[in-house]
Amino acid sequence: MGRLGKVDPSSYSQPELITTKHSSLEWKVDFDNTKLKGTVTHKFNVLENNLESIILDVRDVKILNAEIISSGSTTPLNHFISDPVDDIGAKLTLELPQGTAKGELTVRIDYETSQKASGLQWLTPEQTLGKKHPYMFSQCQAIHARSIIPCQDTPAVKFTYTATVEHPKDLKALMSALIEKQEEGRTTFKQDVPIPAYLLAIAIGDLVSRPLGPNSNVWAEEGIIEECAAEFSETSLMLKTAADICGPYVWKQYDLLVMPPSFPFGGMENPCLTFVTPTLLAGDKSLADVVAHEIAHSWTGNLVTNKNFEHFWLNEGFTVFVETKIVGRMKGDKERDFHMLRNLTDLQECLRTQLKDTPELTKLVVDLSNCGPDDAFSSVPYMKGSTFLRYIEDLMGGPEVFEPFLRSYLQKYSYQSVVTDDFKNALYDYFVCTDKNGKLNEIDWELWLSSEGMPPIIPQFDQTLANVSKQLALLWSTKTTEELASNAEVKQKISTHQLIDFLGKLIECKDIKDLTEQKIELLEATYNLKNTKNAEVLFRVMRLCIMARLMNRMGQIIDFANSNFRMKFCRPIYRDLAQWPEAKPIAVKNFESVKDQMMAVCSHTIEKDLGLK
Repeated sequence: MGRLGKVDPSSYSQPELITTKHSSLEWKVDFDNTKLKGTVTHKFNVLENNLESIILDVRDVKILNAEIISSGSTTPLNHFISDPVDDIGAKLTLELPQGTAKGELTVRIDYETSQKASGLQWLTPEQTLGKKHPYMFSQCQAIHARSIIPCQDTPAVKFTYTATVEHPKDLKALMSALIEKQEEGRTTFKQDVPIPAYLLAIAIGDLVSRPLGPNSNVWAEEGIIEECAAEFSETSLMLKTAADICGPYVWKQYDLLVMPPSFPFGGMENPCLTFVTPTLLAGDKSLADVVAHEIAHSWTGNLVTNKNFEHFWLNEGFTVFVETKIVGRMKGDKERDFHMLRNLTDLQECLRTQLKDTPELTKLVVDLSNCGPDDAFSSVPYMKGSTFLRYIEDLMGGPEVFEPFLRSYLQKYSYQSVVTDDFKNALYDYFVCTDKNGKLNEIDWELWLSSEGMPPIIPQFDQTLANVSKQLALLWSTKTTEELASNAEVKQKISTHQLIDFLGKLIECKDIKDLTEQKIELLEATYNLKNTKNAEVLFRVMRLCIMARLMNRMGQIIDFANSNFRMKFCRPIYRDLAQWPEAKPIAVKNFESVKDQMMAVCSHTIEKDLGLK
């Protein structure tokens, strides 16, 4: 495909020539035809005289009309769509009048989305928990905003927005913004803090809320709202802890929306309204760390944003780093380090499976010239990036030295979009005149940013909690079922996180002795896995069943794969099944029957995992 733009390889828009300052949306939500219809009015800042055209990103969007609005009058614009790229989108050209001057320019576009808009998911009443009303939600990261709105779909550009949404009067509309006004079937929103297009978000459904704190609520369908309120009761404490680490919270409101099971991610950090997967509802708050991650994004990603997705680690590596700090302050440094060690187990698995044929995508800074961000998405920027930051923190003298720098970096680049060199320069500017100056020279930037595989240096983590799961994985992989049944060590009490880590490490064992149904049944009995609600635990048990080639468990495996379409779970399950000749046809048949219930980003990647694309 080549690089689509100078600033961002995945966007045709030209932020070096023109930037969006504010977008005003008017949408009518058409559930019958599964479309958004309406207008967007963009206020642009033109950066050079005699600009010939505005280039915007679109994907399966129908443009009905485009015009310049100036002093109450309108000038129609000639417009056309060209240069489509599979799974990326196309170029919308708006031809400007001759002699267009620098400065502000207002353009209104009337359009409608396609029924197959990759950034929208439409659910029938039968697919919801309440079974009475339809539901719609968006997922714009990384480059799906262009399927919802003609825009500069690049994180290099940030804009404020207002929106007026017409929707069925018995449903609730929510967006990544503050609610300004609610009338029957009509809701008005305002986002005063500039955001990149990927943070535009909407959800409409039969939703209710419960308070979590002074500026925080949780939203969900009625059937699970009490469960959600209990599971995420620590949200306000997490928010306060994050602000202590990173500085003032600028978004005013922090609400959570617990999504339907087809939501493809663990969470999405939409400002004012984080979306989270219902697979976090474990009943014991053990998976609520995902909320700490999304809260951290309020600074790392939302306030300071990667300029394009080649530098995605500046969003995700920083966010995991701050997330582990929140965990550390709330639960202690041993838990913080164990959190990071568990992440490294997940990273190892990702390199062994998902990225085994694309080692170039295991670099911290990747080249997206011929690869879309969805195809490059992995745990590398998260886990390798946070490990790099922990290495730098330890090198510079620990949290008390590094956290003041972190706050200054976030303050310096607030409301801006950055590349890795900006972070590097900020680090040097901050420490160069201190006694830490010499330490900076020890950082091998080329090694960290451009080498493939695992992080080149693993920091000195506290291994206390990890050693337990490591020892259990060793026992279960090397002993027979008979030996384990009489072994007292396997019966020791462990935490949910140790259980998850141990099962993950067991999957990573190259050769598990005696991996049979009997061994898996003993595992289930020993750790009471048959009754668990924890999706992370169930996921790993299903993968062990696949490793053991237990065809009689296939119904259970498929049921789990169909219970949620979170990519973290369903992609590895389908990848594992694809490696099992007898099971692959079953997996393909099942995927074909449910793929229309998945978001585009999920079905697209699973098609590749199954070798169908």
